[in-house]
Order: sequence, then C-alpha cells, then structure tokens
Amino acid sequence: MAKKKEKDWFKLKRYPHIGLPLQNSDRIKWIENYVTNPSKIAKHSFLPFIHRTSKVRKFRKEYSKDNGKVILTGDKALRKRAIKERELYYASHLDSLIYSYYSQLISVEYEKLLKQYNLDESILAYRSIPKEKKSIDGPNKCNIDFANDVFKYIKDYNEDEFVVIAFDIKSFFDNLDHKVLREIWAKIFNVSALSKAHFNVFKGITRFSYVDIVDIFEEFKDKILIQKRDFQGNLMPIRKARISKIKHLKNKDAIAFCTQKEFLKVKNKLLKNTKKAKLANGAVVKRNFGIPQGSPISSVLANAYMIDFDKTINEYISNKGIYRRYSDDMVVVCPKVEKDNIIKLMNLEIDKIKLEIQEPKTQIFHFKRENNSLICGQEFRKEINWNKNFMYLGFEFDGSSVLLKSASVSTYYRKMKRTIKRSKHFAGIKKSNTYEEIFKRRILNRYSYKGADRKRKWEWDVSVQGYVKSEHYDWGNFLSYSNKAANTMISNKIKQQTSKSWNKLIKELKK
Repeated sequence: MAKKKEKDWFKLKRYPHIGLPLQNSDRIKWIENYVTNPSKIAKHSFLPFIHRTSKVRKFRKEYSKDNGKVILTGDKALRKRAIKERELYYASHLDSLIYSYYSQLISVEYEKLLKQYNLDESILAYRSIPKEKKSIDGPNKCNIDFANDVFKYIKDYNEDEFVVIAFDIKSFFDNLDHKVLREIWAKIFNVSALSKAHFNVFKGITRFSYVDIVDIFEEFKDKILIQKRDFQGNLMPIRKARISKIKHLKNKDAIAFCTQKEFLKVKNKLLKNTKKAKLANGAVVKRNFGIPQGSPISSVLANAYMIDFDKTINEYISNKGIYRRYSDDMVVVCPKVEKDNIIKLMNLEIDKIKLEIQEPKTQIFHFKRENNSLICGQEFRKEINWNKNFMYLGFEFDGSSVLLKSASVSTYYRKMKRTIKRSKHFAGIKKSNTYEEIFKRRILNRYSYKGADRKRKWEWDVSVQGYVKSEHYDWGNFLSYSNKAANTMISNKIKQQTSKSWNKLIKELKK
C-alpha cells in the first residue's frame, strides 16, 4: 500500500497551464527552498490564472410565489430553462503550491478561532470534521452526515411549533471585500498587519490577472506540450503536438499550453485583469472585491471571512436552536417567535461585512406536531403550503422521512437515457470505429449496481515496477451515493427512489 503523503498541502497536479508541471522528485527543493521560505514568497511573481466557465443546464417547474403551487399552462406544468454558470480559475503549478501551503497555515489558526468561538459544529464546508465512528467511506463527515445531523435535530427539537430558515449569500466568492478580508487575515494570526510574505499572497489572490482557456488554447493549439507514458507506466519525453479541441486535452496527455517564455511573448494579447468591474447597472468601478473560485486558498479565505458573522449568529441562537453554514448556504432552526428577529439579525450582520443575502432564495419552513407526528410546510406570500418539504444539501425532509432531492434522481435517469441513446447512435454509424458496439459494460458500471461498489485504485509504482494498491478509491456512481445516504440517514425512503433503476436501464438498452 502506498504511503501517506507527509504534507497534505503538497499536491502536484498535471492539468495543462503556463509552464511545465512540477516533479515529485523536486519536492524538497520546492518545500524547503522556496514555498516555505517567507523571503522568497515576499518577492514571488504570481502567474495569471487560467479561467473557464462551468455551465449546468437546469429545467425546472415554475411555482407560484403566493402559495408554492405549480404554475400550469393548460394541463401541463410550466417549465423554465436556465443555465447556471460558475466562473472557475486555476493557478499555475508553483502558485498552486504556494496557495496550498498558506491555506494550511491559515486553516490551523482558523480552527483555533472556531474552537474559541464554539463554532466547531456550525461551520461545515471546506473542513475535516471527524465522524464518531470511522468507516470505509472515510474518517470525516460529508454532506450526507451534515444533512442527517440537522434532520435529527429537527425531529428531536423540543417545541411543538418552530421554523427552519434557509438563507443564501449572493455571489459569495465574487463579492468578498478586500479590505475586510485583509483585516480578517491579520486577525486570524493576531497581528496588526500582514507580513510581507502573507501580504504578497493576499495580493496574488485579490489583484489577480487571468487568461481565458479558449484564448490560450487557440493561441497554442498547434504546439501544445504533451507527455505520454509507456506500457510500463514510465513517463516518455515531452514533445509538442496539435490538439484540435479543448475537450481532448486530457485524453491527449497535455501537460502545458506553453512554456512561460512562450507566454510572455503573447501575454499582452491574452491577458485580462480584474482592476475594474462592471456592475449590474452598467457602472464601472474599481474592483476592490472578489477572489477567484477554484484556487487552493479560496475556500479557507471565504470561510474565515465569515468568522465574526458566524460568531454573532451562533451566540444569538445557541440556547434556543442551531445555526449551520455550508459555504454560502445557511440554515437556522429556532422557535417560531424568533423568525423575524433572526431574519433581521442576519441581514444586519451580513451588511457589516459588505455581503448580501439573496431575499428570493430565503425560505421559511414551518414544522408542527400533530397526532404524535411532525409535519412540514413552506411559507409563501399568502399561505403556508403543507405539501412542501424542507430541502437541505441535496435531500428533502418532510418531518418523518428523508428522500434524495427529486431533481437529483431525475438527473440520474435523464443522463442514463442520454448515454444509452448516444451509444446506440454511434453504434449505428457504419464508418465509426464503434459500429454495432454499445459498450454495455461501461453503461452498467455507470448506471447500475455493478459499478456501485467502492473499489480501491491500483497505481503504478516505479520503485517496484508494478501496480500497487493505493489509498484512493473509485468514487463509484450515483447508486453508490444513494446507497451510502440510505445507510446513513434517519428513517428514509431513499432505496425506494432507486429501486426501479435496473429495470429502467434494461428497458432502455432493449429499445
């Protein structure tokens, strides 16, 4: 079995960027002589990030804001198409190491503050929170455990009538104020001003420039640096090759778009900066807010940014309910009489750190006990709809049973059908290399119980010239996740939601 890495933050990646990836053989060189050397980092020049936009298509029913009922067009539900975009940024390989190291330094001090402020159980995302009992799924909690803890608390809450309020922060990473962030950064280390090294890292993550992945690909697509492995798993010499499409970068073993020297020759054509920002009203302002989402340090900075807000809300609610925050998603369980006070306090405190709560996404769920059972309903403008379930971290809770979010199950079936349809399409093309081949094994691994078991990965070990069991596991598929949730959650009906998945899969294959 492979040995655990000595330092969690030292994670070498091989995604294509500006300049070649770092080598594991240079570990000591980069750790001792550069990354952990404050005098080096104080003078370090950060390379531009590479930016790409992640798009997720959504197709959802429209509901009335007055009563939460489905809006109909004739006898059918009105559905709205939407595309959710996330702007992601990737740091160069050396920059990524620096951000990872400083992220670890901040995390250590941030964890101390969480304990001091009794926030250990309130802040959930981007942290390692150990389970009471270790399992094959890992020693730390995940969103399944976090959701289950909240549902259990609701079920055992000692009030006959109470509310659960869900809040969402508007454009969380994009709106972090730089001045506030710098003050919080210094507060975490209990200093009045950041050291030169920390300040340079702060500048790197706030005054960053970037190049769009489409632009840099188009510029260098005829001479992208690739490095393949031979049949024994050994790396072969680096060479340049043409790659026709961005989506083929991974399959073609691309390791860099260009060298740093090649980039400098064309940087004025590719470079984009973030010194100014265009607001929704069209006004152009100096950009003194926002950090790139996707860098190794962004998540811990976003968490730390909220420390004073988290402390205030948790202190207010701690003796009468609970407060939980998972990144920009917040939930409060409290007595019914505290509803307006909580909403007012949340808006007041979020304003102090120059963020905004999305009012349209604030949801109020009412729970009450009737005939020895707990029922749930959602508050709308004119009434409470008692047919609505509380949704949290991908799950639904009606007061007695837990379900997977219905949209997640629908997406699973939709992807299954689309994959099979595409496979049949390509199998029907006579000139195709896959003529009359549907690749059933691949489909079964993706969408059935046959690919749901968690398997340990085997990785090539140069020292023994053979494959050895690693500490990494295949994630499995959607059924792996649903089975884990079914085995974790309090009284749930999750297995009923996927019980017909095999029959549906076989039916699609036979069509």
